[in-house]
Amino acid sequence: MQSLERAAALLRSAGSPDRVAEILSELGFTDPLLPLDRNAVSALGLPANLRSAHITQAIGALRGLALDIDATCELRETLRHVANALARTASQLLWLVVAFRHAPADLAILCWRSVGSRVRVTSLICRRDRIVQSDAETLCTLASVGGESDLLTHARWLDVLGRQAITNRFFRALDKTVNELSASLTGRIERSERRELALLYISRLIFLSFLEAKGWLNGDFSFLANGFGRCMEAGGRYQKRILEPLFFGTLNTRIRARSPRAREFGRIPFLNGGLFSRSHLEKQRRSSTFSDECFGDAYGSLLSHYRFSGREDTADWSEASIDPEILGKAFEALMAAEDRKRSGAFYTPQDLVESLTRHSLDSALAEQSADSLKDLQRIKILDPACGSGAFLVHILDRLALLRRESGEPGPLAEIRRRVLTTSIFGVDLNPMAVWLCELRLWLSIVIESDEPDPMRIAPLPNLDRHIRVGDSLSGSTFDDRGTIGSSRKLASLRTRYMRATGPRKLTLARALDRLERSAAVDVLARRRVRFNAQRKELLVFVRARDLFGLRHPPDHQTRLRLEGIRRGLRDIRDKIKALREGAALPFSFAAHFSDIAAAGGFDIVIGNPPWVRVHRIAELSRRRLRQEFTVYRRAAWESGAESAGAGRGFAAQIDLAALFVERASDLLRPGGTLAYLLPSKLWRSLAGGGVRELLLDRADIVSIEDLTQSRSQFDAAVYPSLLVARRRIESSTSVGTAATYQTADERIRVTIRSNGTARTWRCPPHRLSVDGTPGSPWLLLPGPVRKSFDCLTRSAAPFSLSRFGRPLLGVKTGYNDAYLVRVDSIDGDIARISSRDRVGEIEREMLRPVIRGETLGQWTLVGRSEYLVWPHGDDGSTRRELPPLARRWLLPYRDALVKRTDLHERRLWWSVFRTESANPERSRVVWADFGLRPRAIVVAEGEQHIALNTCYVARCRTLTDAYALAAILNGPLAAAWLNAIAEPARGRYRRYLGWTMALLPVPARWNGARKILAPLGERGMQGDIPPDEELLAAALEAYHIDREKVQPLLSWSVDCD
Repeated sequence: MQSLERAAALLRSAGSPDRVAEILSELGFTDPLLPLDRNAVSALGLPANLRSAHITQAIGALRGLALDIDATCELRETLRHVANALARTASQLLWLVVAFRHAPADLAILCWRSVGSRVRVTSLICRRDRIVQSDAETLCTLASVGGESDLLTHARWLDVLGRQAITNRFFRALDKTVNELSASLTGRIERSERRELALLYISRLIFLSFLEAKGWLNGDFSFLANGFGRCMEAGGRYQKRILEPLFFGTLNTRIRARSPRAREFGRIPFLNGGLFSRSHLEKQRRSSTFSDECFGDAYGSLLSHYRFSGREDTADWSEASIDPEILGKAFEALMAAEDRKRSGAFYTPQDLVESLTRHSLDSALAEQSADSLKDLQRIKILDPACGSGAFLVHILDRLALLRRESGEPGPLAEIRRRVLTTSIFGVDLNPMAVWLCELRLWLSIVIESDEPDPMRIAPLPNLDRHIRVGDSLSGSTFDDRGTIGSSRKLASLRTRYMRATGPRKLTLARALDRLERSAAVDVLARRRVRFNAQRKELLVFVRARDLFGLRHPPDHQTRLRLEGIRRGLRDIRDKIKALREGAALPFSFAAHFSDIAAAGGFDIVIGNPPWVRVHRIAELSRRRLRQEFTVYRRAAWESGAESAGAGRGFAAQIDLAALFVERASDLLRPGGTLAYLLPSKLWRSLAGGGVRELLLDRADIVSIEDLTQSRSQFDAAVYPSLLVARRRIESSTSVGTAATYQTADERIRVTIRSNGTARTWRCPPHRLSVDGTPGSPWLLLPGPVRKSFDCLTRSAAPFSLSRFGRPLLGVKTGYNDAYLVRVDSIDGDIARISSRDRVGEIEREMLRPVIRGETLGQWTLVGRSEYLVWPHGDDGSTRRELPPLARRWLLPYRDALVKRTDLHERRLWWSVFRTESANPERSRVVWADFGLRPRAIVVAEGEQHIALNTCYVARCRTLTDAYALAAILNGPLAAAWLNAIAEPARGRYRRYLGWTMALLPVPARWNGARKILAPLGERGMQGDIPPDEELLAAALEAYHIDREKVQPLLSWSVDCD
């Protein structure tokens, strides 16, 4: 296609089959259009009420369809019908449809992809009388991507019409606009404040762009751009003369109270809601302004460039336009990469939002009363890390539809408004995320309105008491469930505040502040009563006399507890005093949602909590979290940590997501539903023991979906899973025993998604854990596969209890740049070495060959050789003095080396760590800690190779022992067993960590097994690599187990790979 102008002209004129033929011709359909008669239309399953249908063809299986749709038909429903019909009756062809209708002047270009029985449509839908530049760009791109292959051409069309293409373009334009606006702001303002102010203005303008698309801004579909043009003709100063009067004097002012200047804008709705109120930062920077030039660029490249649609993407339909979901994704992407890594906040793909929302509502409504509408109206939903509001927006939509289906009167837009004011709650630490969440919720109730007159649009609700800025992991939860006398009043005030405007809004806000402050003091007072009771109980115990009438001084632990209680009482006293004197009220669920606490808690807690290890947060915060959260204090699976020698310190690896699980459990009413998107490592990692134990003890798990093997749209290196569970309703009967779960409905629904397929089965809770010990890893395996796994486990002893002992982690340097070198040449006892841009010389005796996990293959080392500067003896002890050349090499790194966290005061600054695995006195087996399957080699006695800490090492008594063990680790039987339990990693890889390997069954009758396996291991190390079938046969013989007993496990491993 020659130009964007040509593309726009084709789109504007496409109101007849002949004009549509010109578009199809540009896309490669050069054959003339042929009309379809009624018999052909019926045979293809197309709607009977089409005014006309014409077909053409291009290369191969490509077919084009031109449809004239009756004005009385709903456009998207008709096109969805067409796509589903053609996918069913002519699935062997690759279709592209161009459809039009006359009133309104709509035009649609669409194609689709079928996955099983599901048809996923991607489309461009526009008004021929309001073509924007992004529409023309999409058509130009469609015309340019055609190739010689029909399949390739169709796949490219799907990509062009898909959301990712327009999302990427929109994000680049949004990022550029925000950066330019923030840079143009006048005054001496910090960079973060500049960016926040720019985001505020752009988000408001984008919100108005959605309203503009509905004709609600004085009936002018180019209201914003036209206003900018007139302002520039009149001398500029667009922000002060147009935007500030529009934002703060018109949109936020009742129609009757508007000034003459506000009335000049014409028929503009009164929106309220806080969206068009000055923020605290705006009040501080009132004199700062953005440049007119940047606003002009914003219209040219962003606001007037794209089509804005209120319809969010669904699993079956996608449009090449900007909707609130794309907006949320784009704004979240504007967060700096380092901020997102630190906070663990990442965009949630829409298909996962829809799936988790559906599961949560199914669980929450599973036991409805006779009056289902009242159940739906009473429901309370919380997202404690709401971000831009993806889950809240979607569950708002689903709940509104359910309430309408259950008989609630009124239009859908009004039902949505009622749902929003009674059922939707959110919290997030990031103020801009809360702002964006509110914006998307406002859009969700405004866009669906059928009201044509902008002056009659209901004002936006005030959401700042429902969507709060705060840390969900701080403050008290609903553990203080005492009845709060003012709870009903608080709920009533919040409902009235949602609808309030003007002075009434300020009065109600002050009343809410007083009630929330009173609730916070009440919670602290009840906590003080508990502390005093604990203190009294301890003092009675301490002052008690023994049988001989003697008193004994308290032990150290008791003194610590008393001191902790005293500190707690002082802290409570200070907080109550500060609150009564008017200090800022910190966020806490017990204070800000005390009415929900009094009612028992939330019905649903849903979301995608931050996925970040706690070691990334400040030490003070870590201490507080450890004190408040059981899953943190008991994070490590103690049995596994002991077998691997990992120690309790491994709890530092815990993920914040686990803490959000515990917090959700505290916030839910008994029987309430938890629905989270969580890292799948929580079910298998050593540091996930606490959250696994909590879920089995306090919840009834409904379903788990493991998405580790499926293609994820996440922009983080994550391996997601979906968890749905109900907070257990305590009763006198025992819970969690094997006898409790008899029927299929009472069992956990487990799903594994991989390569576009899903396998689902049901599992009793007691069959999740590996060995039944508290916090042990969960095995998400179907019944026959789990039986095979257990059969192999019982047939042998765990690795850690065998003659090999615990696996040893390789050497850790703490600073590889200093120690890892390449040898360029050797002259006698001196080696010439290099590392990065540095070269030097060193004593040859100071070098050891290095084994890294990434250079370790099955039976061999791969890649270029590296050496380690080894400042220790063969027994692992640190050299007291370094030879002169070695000292000269390491000395420039001294400042960095002394800062290593593992370097304690008694160690010399050149020491490395975990040197036990480097001892060459015995033969060793070394394997990589990461891979698609285990990879191991044998290092014979006397060989001085050093395995780094991306490897694990087993020290063997003899070389034949090492050969036999390598034959096991490199074989398919061990791979199948380990891949069932090992932690997942990116790209379907697994982590073969110490605790995982410590559980690996090793044949109990080792002497016989060694005779069978060692020859294969020796062959492999000599380059004659045994095939998997031979290794499997030998392993089965060594374990004395029949193949049919482990075949389900072997087949499962192959299927998952």
